[in-house]
Amino acid sequence: MFKSLLTKASIVLTFFSTSASAEPQVWLAKDHQRQFVLMGSIHVGNDALYPLPDVFTRYWPEANGLILEADIQKKFEMPPFDASTATRHLLPPKDIRTLKALADQYRLSSYSLLENPPWMTAMQLQLAQSLAYGLSPEKGIDQVVFARAQKEHLPVYELEGIEAQFRLLRSLPDHGLNLLQTTLNEWLLLEDELRCLLEAWQQGNGTVLTELSAQIALSDDTEQHLLTRRNQDWARQLAHAPQYQKGTFLVVVGAYHMMGNDGLPALLMQQGFTVRQLNHGRPAQCEPAPLRQANNQPKTSETKKPAQ
Repeated sequence: MFKSLLTKASIVLTFFSTSASAEPQVWLAKDHQRQFVLMGSIHVGNDALYPLPDVFTRYWPEANGLILEADIQKKFEMPPFDASTATRHLLPPKDIRTLKALADQYRLSSYSLLENPPWMTAMQLQLAQSLAYGLSPEKGIDQVVFARAQKEHLPVYELEGIEAQFRLLRSLPDHGLNLLQTTLNEWLLLEDELRCLLEAWQQGNGTVLTELSAQIALSDDTEQHLLTRRNQDWARQLAHAPQYQKGTFLVVVGAYHMMGNDGLPALLMQQGFTVRQLNHGRPAQCEPAPLRQANNQPKTSETKKPAQ
C-alpha cells in the first residue's frame, strides 16, 4: 500500500546536475554510542531497483541489526471482520460502480472487494495496480533486505509488527472509507504517481517525492493514523528502546516516512542525534501532475487535503 508512505511535509535538499551519480537517499543518525543508517523502502518493486546504494550496504558488515516496520515471517491470523463494516454497506452507489469497473479491468472479484472492509479493499486495488505495472512484493526493498538478514543471521527488529499494522488499519476513521474513496476517485493519478514514484526514489529526488505527496487527497484523521503518529512512535523507539542503545543499525521503512519535518531523520535530530544525508539525488525525468483545484480548498478534518 504505497499511499501509506506519503508525507505532506516539505524538505530542502541540494541536488547535483544530471551528470552526477544518483541513488536512493540514505541518512546517518549518530550519537556518542550508536548509529542508525536509514533508507526508505518501496514495498513493491522489480529488478530495476537494485543493486541498493553502496552508502547503505557498506554498513552491513558492522551492523548489529536490521530494523523494519514488521517481521514479515511472523505468523499472524487475521480475526474475522464485522459484516457491518463491509465495503458494500459503506461505499456510496457511484463509487461502487467505479469499484466494479476496476474489478473487471483487473480481473478481481467485485464480490470479495465489496465484502471486505474499505481499508482492505483499497489495499487490494492498489496491489493489483502495482502488479499490473510489473511490480511485486517479493522485490520490495524491505523484503529483499529481510531475506539477506535471514541468510546472514543478522538480527531483525520490528518497530510495530504485522498485527499492530492490521490494528492500525482497522482503527482508521470509517474503517478506511476515505482511503478507499481516494483510491477510486484518483485512480489515474495513482497510476501516474506510481511511475514517477519509482523513478524519483531511484534518483534520490526528494523534491519530486514531496511533490508527489501533494497529489492524492486524504483526510486529516487518515493522515495522522497512517503516518504522523507512526513516525513519532518510531523515533521514540529508536532513541529510547534498550535494544538500540549501542551499535550500528540499518533502518528500512517506507520511503515517505523519511521525508520532511515529520520524517524520521528530522525527528531523530529533535531527539538529539546528529543527522546527515550520505548521498545526493538528481532530477527525475517525470513530473508530478498538477494539483487539482479541489486540493486547494481550505482543509478541515472533514474535507480532503494533500496526502501525507
